[in-house]
Amino acid sequence: MALRCPRRCNCPRTAPRSRERRFRYHRRHSPARCPDPMMRLLLLALLLCCALPVSAAADAPALKPFRAQYLTLRNGQEVGRTTLELRDNGDGSWTLRSDTRGTSGLARMAGVRVVETSRLRWRDGRPQPLRYDYRQDSVLKTRTRHADFDWAAQRVHVRENGQDHDYTSVPGLIDRQSVTLALALDLLRGASHFEYAVAVADQIEPMSYVRAADAVVTVPAGSFPSAVLVRDRIGRNHRRRVSRSWFAAQLGYLPVQIEQDDGKGDIVTLRLLQLD
Repeated sequence: MALRCPRRCNCPRTAPRSRERRFRYHRRHSPARCPDPMMRLLLLALLLCCALPVSAAADAPALKPFRAQYLTLRNGQEVGRTTLELRDNGDGSWTLRSDTRGTSGLARMAGVRVVETSRLRWRDGRPQPLRYDYRQDSVLKTRTRHADFDWAAQRVHVRENGQDHDYTSVPGLIDRQSVTLALALDLLRGASHFEYAVAVADQIEPMSYVRAADAVVTVPAGSFPSAVLVRDRIGRNHRRRVSRSWFAAQLGYLPVQIEQDDGKGDIVTLRLLQLD
């Protein structure tokens, strides 16, 4: 008796019988194929960090490698350029790196450069940090921070400017550069709450965002309808600090603009220049 195709379709009885051959047969003869579910997107650097498309497998990479460039402005005047890059290390880990260089005014004269690097992996479709490094150089001073995440021991080890800190980790903990990635992923999922536990120098800091009205934002790379997320808090110096981020849905919720009011009268803004 002839075998029926397990897919219960109307393919001819001459269709290959082995599972692998049937799979190849249906891929060749199916009238439509599923589109690639992964969308291209990014995240940021300096005041923020990234976003990307969700994959089907729980621990599969949640995004594709990318390289984006931003203008960095202070009170509307360009002071630097930021390059944000996400790459697959080929060993199950990924690297997110932002590099900001002073290009104008005092930032250029002082030789300002800020490099932030996160090494991470994916757990249940979310970023899980393994190592974090921050370095700020100028003719005036150098600042550094290094963090190791020991998930087996549930500990975080931080060394900042020569001082050591050690504290207990919590499930879902991320480093500060991974916040933008987490925001973009939650937007892709249609989340209504945006709350995160973030590892800083000597403690875990809760960060929460509120979704404001959607808006169209124009940046050097173009005009984009965007979801707007706002973080409003009182800093350690008792000053109010407000951050706003615009995530473009058509770019997979890549942040196209990030704005931060430091509470001292200065507004620092990153605006997408180009996406490679």
